[in-house]
Amino acid sequence: MPRILPPLSLAVLVFPLLLAACGDTWQGAKKDTRENVQAVGKGVEKAGEKIQQVTE
Repeated sequence: MPRILPPLSLAVLVFPLLLAACGDTWQGAKKDTRENVQAVGKGVEKAGEKIQQVTE
């Protein structure tokens, strides 16, 4: 009969993997947010330039 790992041993093996996955997700979320903020900034800048051209 195969031996099953005790719950504590299983937790010790799985916990570092979960932490690594959470860290990668956090880094990805920060990168996506930074890129989105930059894109919005560029869009606002272009809109401002268009408004300035129209009002001249």
